[in-house]
Amino acid sequence: MREKISNLQLIFLIANFIMSAAVISLPQIIVHTGRQNAWLVPILSFPFCILIIYLIFGKKGKAERFEHLFAIGKKGSLLEKGIIILFFFLALFVFVRDLRALVDFVASVLLPNTPINMLMVLSTLVIIYISMAGIEVIARINAIHFFIFIIVVLFLPFLLLNELDAGNLQPLPGLRSVKALTKSVFISFSWIGELFFFILIIANVNPLKAARKAVISGTALGVFLFFIVLILNISVLGTKIVREAAYPTYVLVQQINLTDFLDRLDLVIVSVWIPVFFCKVSFLMYVINFCFSYFYKSNTNKFLLPIAFTLGYLSILLFKNSMEHIHFSFYAWNSLGIFLEGCIVILFLFLKRTVLKKKENNPANTS
Repeated sequence: MREKISNLQLIFLIANFIMSAAVISLPQIIVHTGRQNAWLVPILSFPFCILIIYLIFGKKGKAERFEHLFAIGKKGSLLEKGIIILFFFLALFVFVRDLRALVDFVASVLLPNTPINMLMVLSTLVIIYISMAGIEVIARINAIHFFIFIIVVLFLPFLLLNELDAGNLQPLPGLRSVKALTKSVFISFSWIGELFFFILIIANVNPLKAARKAVISGTALGVFLFFIVLILNISVLGTKIVREAAYPTYVLVQQINLTDFLDRLDLVIVSVWIPVFFCKVSFLMYVINFCFSYFYKSNTNKFLLPIAFTLGYLSILLFKNSMEHIHFSFYAWNSLGIFLEGCIVILFLFLKRTVLKKKENNPANTS
């Protein structure tokens, strides 16, 4: 029997896919190309995401066709197996990238005297503990922490009201900025496109008939939250600081200064963000373990421990320092992420068409 998550939990999961990792480095990356007009990137990316979501679900009320997809233990088609393999590689790359981003952030900001290997081991143990519990527990934990995270992000404009400078958003976009904005949208889509992880867990949603609305709502929520953070980065810090700072969003929250004695809210906000990030990385580990379980034809956690620590050490070995990790996020991940996400969406559209034909030819067949 499949684990089930609610549509509200799916909304928070999808918003987490978009927001939690992107908030670390993505503002720096897209401001590097889009400059002061980079705040338009979430607005321009959102319609493309919605278009693809409509292509995936098709006509309204047809989400029930996904009920039996990717079931562990059944004999899956070649298309299903191909999608699972692509999901495995996508989750693997994102896990290594995100875990190293988390470890680097903690090592440079919170615990500078702690060896990075020790931080990786401790983080991996937390990830294993959460992901072993399954998608239901991950979704519940994420819903609790992400709700708090939403409140914090929505309050940021008020906390930074005295620091806003509208002049940092000028000049306004024109024809000359189209090329730069196009590059920025291309860069951002590999990060925002991580929302397509919902395809793998779509059959776990209850009720399934409202899944399309939940996916659209989650996408809108994640993009909106990222838009708030991005426009605050540009308007408060300016493009020069955002492009040069290793963690511009952390520098942003350091600007919050309510009174003479209440000026270190950055640590409070980071303590809200880190559990949200752990939920995302734990979900990625769940996906990797799910892919192994699919081909093993049994729901098992026996692969979880060795895989998690192997990928954890890879996240340390593949990048000699944080600059190499940022370089990977700047350049390699953009094309690699879009390629994998594009292949998954295309194969899934073919799979959906195959499932529809089977049901038309044999209405009694529910597999």
